[in-house]
Amino acid sequence: MNSPDELYAELKGDIAALANPLFELSEKFLNSQGNFLPHGAVLTGENEVKLVAATKGNDVATSVEVLPILHDGLRQQARKLALKAIGVAENVTVTLEGQRPSKAIKVLIEHTRGLTVALYLPFEKRLLRGYVMGSSFSKLAAPEVNAWPGTAV
Repeated sequence: MNSPDELYAELKGDIAALANPLFELSEKFLNSQGNFLPHGAVLTGENEVKLVAATKGNDVATSVEVLPILHDGLRQQARKLALKAIGVAENVTVTLEGQRPSKAIKVLIEHTRGLTVALYLPFEKRLLRGYVMGSSFSKLAAPEVNAWPGTAV
């Protein structure tokens, strides 16, 4: 069995295939609307990326309301389709050791092979320059969607 670091290195292409469009879309929403609701993407067995979103059925929704709906929809897709991985982007606050809290785009990737990784892109709003992105970092994480129960590394 591969260690989590070996598995991460092996699956880096799948992770990037989902993370890049999710970060790009999140940044686009930030720049145009100042915030964004959680949204996701799936990576099919044919390496096709499909973006997905969720709604509670009316014009006004919060992240707290949308996130469980999105998770449920992704779990359903994972049961019905031959997916390799799923990803969820959300606006969070992170606190790195020795630093003050910072807003960040979080992209959580769950892979069918059992790896779950959270990627973070801290950002701050500058008065005249819009949003300025910081340095990204990643951490092994626990599954939140649990699309493939029992496969966690």
